[in-house]
Amino acid sequence: MKAEIVATGTELLLGETLNTSAHYLTGKLSSLGIEVDYHTTVGDNSGRLEQVLRQAIGRSDLLVTTGGLGPTADDLTKELVAKVLDLKMELDEFSLEQVKQFFGRRRAPMPSGNEKQAYFPKDSKILPNPIGTAPGAIIEKNGKTVIILPGPPFEMRPMFDNYAWSELQQIIGPQAIRMNERVLKVFGIGESAIEEVLGELMSLQNVTMALLAKRAEMHIRLVARSSEETSGEAKETLNWAEEEIRRRLGDKVFGRDQETMVGIVGENLKKKHWSISTAESCSGGLLGAALTQEPGSSEFYLGGVVSYSNSLKQGLIGVSHQSLESFGAVSEEVAKEMAEGIRSKAGTDLAISTTGIAGPGGGTDEKPVGLVYIGLASPEGIHAKKFQFYGERESVRQLTVQAALNEVRLHMLKNERRLQLGDG
Repeated sequence: MKAEIVATGTELLLGETLNTSAHYLTGKLSSLGIEVDYHTTVGDNSGRLEQVLRQAIGRSDLLVTTGGLGPTADDLTKELVAKVLDLKMELDEFSLEQVKQFFGRRRAPMPSGNEKQAYFPKDSKILPNPIGTAPGAIIEKNGKTVIILPGPPFEMRPMFDNYAWSELQQIIGPQAIRMNERVLKVFGIGESAIEEVLGELMSLQNVTMALLAKRAEMHIRLVARSSEETSGEAKETLNWAEEEIRRRLGDKVFGRDQETMVGIVGENLKKKHWSISTAESCSGGLLGAALTQEPGSSEFYLGGVVSYSNSLKQGLIGVSHQSLESFGAVSEEVAKEMAEGIRSKAGTDLAISTTGIAGPGGGTDEKPVGLVYIGLASPEGIHAKKFQFYGERESVRQLTVQAALNEVRLHMLKNERRLQLGDG
C-alpha cells in the first residue's frame, strides 16, 4: 500500500507551526508496512487544496490528511475530499450532539459555524474526538482510502491511535507485510566506528539496520518484515540481532526504543535507594534540569549548584584556590573537587560535576572549545574523565549532560557487577 500525507494550514508554510504530525504518522504507517511516498503541505486555499487532493488520490492507495476540520470558512478539507471523490456531504447527528455537549460542558453557546464540523462525505466512518470539536473520518471508494484527521497534534494523535489504527489494520488485512521495528540507543561511539564493529551485521538479509545520528547519541534502527502470522519469527530475529549488537558494543548500548538515558539513570537510582547531587559549570543547570524532568525525581535528586564563576566554585562547593590557580577551572582536579564538594555539602551517595569550554569563544591550543571534564564522587572514591566534544555551543552542552548521566550509569553497572562477583 502506497500512502501520502497531506497537511493543510497556511501557518505550516509560514514557519509559525512545526509539522510534527507528518513525522508521527509516517512512523506509525511504516510500522504497518505502508510506504509513505509523499509529504505534501498546502495552505488554506481551496483551489490549491483541491488540486493537491486530486493528485494524492490519483497516485496513492491511502491518503491521510491533517487539518482543515475547524468551524471557519477556510476549513474545507472534508468538503473538498467529498468533491474529489464525488460524494455528497451528510449530517451526522451523533457528531452534532457531541459538539453541542462539548460547548455545554463549558457552559457556552455553540456558534453556528461549528455545526459544519458534524457534516461528512457520504458513508464515512466517523472517528470521535473526545478532546475537541472536530471529529475525523475514514472514507473508502474505488479502492482508495482517505483518513481525515484534525490538525492539532494533541487531538490528532489520540484519534489516530484509538480509532484510525484499528480500522487501518482491518483495511490492510492480516496478510499485509508489516515492519517490526526496534531501536537500540548508543552513547560514546560514532557512526563509522559502530559500522566497523557491527561489520557483516549491517548487511543481513532478514534484518535491515540503519544508523541514525542524533545530537547526543546514536540510534541503531532494526527492522524485520513479516505478516501478522509470522510476527513471532520476526520478533525472534530482532531478539537475536539485539543480543549480538549488545555483545559487540557492550555497555555503549544504554537503552532501547522509548528508553532514555536520564530515565534509566533515574530508575536505577530509585531502585538502589541512592541519592545524587550536581555541581555544574559549563552545562549551566541543564544536568539538574534533565534529572528533574523524570517523575519521582525527588526520590533521588537532592539538588545542585551552578557555579559558573571561580569565586562561587570556591565559596559554595569548596574548590581550592590553589587548584584553580594551578590547573584552571577546566581541569581534572577542579572537576574532582567540585564533585566531592557538592557530595559533602548535600550528603548524597553520588555527586556529578561538569566543567568545560562550551564555546564559541574561550578556547586555546591547550584547552580547545569542547573540552569538558566530568567528575564523579561516590563512597568508593573520586574520579574525573576528560572529553573532547565538537559542534556548536548547544551541542557541547547537551553532550556534556548525556556524558555525565552516562558516567553515573556506568558507575552503577560496575557496582552491580562487583556485588555479583562478591556474592559468587
